[in-house]
Amino acid sequence: MYLSYARNKHAGVIELPDGNILARTVVEEDFFAARVEITVSVPGLEIVSISASIDRCFSEACHRTVAPLADVTGLRIGPGIIKLVNQTTGGTNGCPRLADLILECCEQVILRFTLDPLKQILDKQGREMIDAYKVFLSRNPRLLNSCIAFAGGSPLREGLEVEDF
Repeated sequence: MYLSYARNKHAGVIELPDGNILARTVVEEDFFAARVEITVSVPGLEIVSISASIDRCFSEACHRTVAPLADVTGLRIGPGIIKLVNQTTGGTNGCPRLADLILECCEQVILRFTLDPLKQILDKQGREMIDAYKVFLSRNPRLLNSCIAFAGGSPLREGLEVEDF
């Protein structure tokens, strides 16, 4: 007996002509298939619209969760978004898989604003690169302690402390 399982996921952002950002996450696997799109206003990063569809799912709760997604509209991408999305969409009465897709859309929006500066930093060498990371972290203090590169003791954080922000 052979077990077969396939999973494909795509996540990305598109800048809209009105200046807003459309983030889309699509997942297709053997037991679950869904799509989530959120439109986010710039610069406030407020979710102004959301749409979702579930094509295949093992849980009836997930199908019921698609209808009340309007609760997510108006949330701002920032501190507390994980808890708010899980309260409104996930949890025992909701669909944690759908909540995860919404959070992946939010992650894509965040990456949209951090990726270009990081690419510019990678063009630098040695001390110039470390100094550029310090400037980047001072402008993005939420990244402190978010990964091993920006954890305490990292050369990229040399001379910077959380209390400085």
